[in-house]
Amino acid sequence: MTLQELEQLKQRILSERCMDQERKSPRVTVGMGTCGVKAGAGRVLKELEREIGKAGDVVLTHVGCIGLCSFEPIVEIADRSGPVTTYCHMTPEKVRKVVEEHLVGGKPVKEWILGVREH
Repeated sequence: MTLQELEQLKQRILSERCMDQERKSPRVTVGMGTCGVKAGAGRVLKELEREIGKAGDVVLTHVGCIGLCSFEPIVEIADRSGPVTTYCHMTPEKVRKVVEEHLVGGKPVKEWILGVREH
């Protein structure tokens, strides 16, 4: 990467952090490190791209390794109200239920939650 490209990346990340602190929209993050991809995170991300429109204004993003390889594919949902819910062992079928119940209905799907933390 050039110095200019690195600076642009830095500005984009800082902008996303500011947006995340305000959290006007829920943010859904998919772990796409090699362990996540091997476990099926690509299919999970594609299903999220298809289903996310049902939930209204949602920010969908992906990151590298989350560091919990044995729980991949991992999806995190940062709600407007503050908590970040981490779902593990996600599949395209689970995505549909999480979008419907958590993002649309406001009720996390407890049986697939790895953890919940405050932002």
